[in-house]
Amino acid sequence: MLRKSRRTSTSTRTGASAEGGAKAKPHHFQRALGPDQIEGFASKPKRTAGEHVYQGRLTCRDVQWTGEGADLLATFTITAEELADAAENQLLWTDQDVQRGFRPEVFPKPARELSVGAGYPDSKLYVFDASNADDITEKLLRGEKIFLNALVWNLRPGKFEAYWDGASAALHLYSGRIYLPDSHHRQQAILKAVRAYRDSASSYPRFSLARQFKMELYFLSKEDEGNYFYDKNQRPRPTAKSKAYDLTTLDDLSLLAKKVIQKSSVLTDNVNRVTDRLTARNPQVMTLSTLREMMKLFAPADSLDEPEIEGLATAAAAFYGLLAEVRPELGPIELKVRQNVRDQLLVDAAVMMHGYASLMRQFNDTIAECGLQGSTERWRGKLRRIARDQMYRYGNWSGDLFEKRNPLWTQLGIVKPGKDGRRLTILNTGAARSECGRVLRQLMSFEGEVSDLVFLSAR
Repeated sequence: MLRKSRRTSTSTRTGASAEGGAKAKPHHFQRALGPDQIEGFASKPKRTAGEHVYQGRLTCRDVQWTGEGADLLATFTITAEELADAAENQLLWTDQDVQRGFRPEVFPKPARELSVGAGYPDSKLYVFDASNADDITEKLLRGEKIFLNALVWNLRPGKFEAYWDGASAALHLYSGRIYLPDSHHRQQAILKAVRAYRDSASSYPRFSLARQFKMELYFLSKEDEGNYFYDKNQRPRPTAKSKAYDLTTLDDLSLLAKKVIQKSSVLTDNVNRVTDRLTARNPQVMTLSTLREMMKLFAPADSLDEPEIEGLATAAAAFYGLLAEVRPELGPIELKVRQNVRDQLLVDAAVMMHGYASLMRQFNDTIAECGLQGSTERWRGKLRRIARDQMYRYGNWSGDLFEKRNPLWTQLGIVKPGKDGRRLTILNTGAARSECGRVLRQLMSFEGEVSDLVFLSAR
């Protein structure tokens, strides 16, 4: 028996009937904003053989109405079990014409409307990110704190039959399909979690069928469902990754990156933690999202415990300090100096940071052999090969390894001429990142003196 103070909705299965329930205090506010003008709502409820109010296929309770006219929507709370029952009773559907849709290479087109109760859409036929839904399912089953936006349902006017009982604030659905204009992945995840729990409740002691979710029920035409999907998924400007990584405490690689900054005197206040790009007037060396990508290459796994984060951060900060010793451009420098470095060199380019991360991983492996101090001394000597005063040649060119004009970088597809044919553009593609790592590793491993870089052009 739920406490009176707890607000929840109640679903009834197909064909169910029940008493109208104890009389509740009239909800004049809800009645004033009720759905009288929406096509599909009956003026009187259906009745059972005993003249009781027929509950219908689904009853949503403690409903509140917001807006008026075309902007009217209902909100209520639903449990995981109720949502799963609605899906399994074939009430919940997606229309792929106004969702992520079919895969373009599939012909002829498969079914347009899919029952949510059938589970994940076939990824060979439809655009659906199963890994995204699975991630939510696993978090639900583990009882983790998870921040989900309100779930969304839609009843298309003229395509359903329902009754709104203002006295009890209950909405009774008699017929029609409920469409999901948004939150499909979340609702599939909840359904999968409920099914897993029902199969083996003892395996998931931190999950509850009574877990509550906020629901928004709209009354949109099919065309407006598409507009809703566009507004929710295309219009918003996502928060910069760097800011999101800075705020989260749930992503281990972000925690590692922030710990490296904390331990490194040359990175403190030298990393942009707000946006994902460095403007011409920003003297910082990199963004937090770039540093996190470096940690993804450096760390042995995406999931790390606290001792691992501490140890890896110590190693990464030590190695980055060595880099800054031989290449002061990687430490804090004045704006005018930074602008000149960016104009002439690759040394602080985001693509080259992935090359440094590749070396950083080798540095960490050396720690296992000879300890942090021994590894530091060994790599201090190795890194002399990328020092500013170390001169190299490639054909008719000679100079600093990291000069953009070094033909090696053009040969490897890391630098290309700009549209004006004069300025050089740095590429930050996956292939370019890999080549930066290969070149630096190969240069560090070369035995003996080296001055000609031609051998690095062979992939």
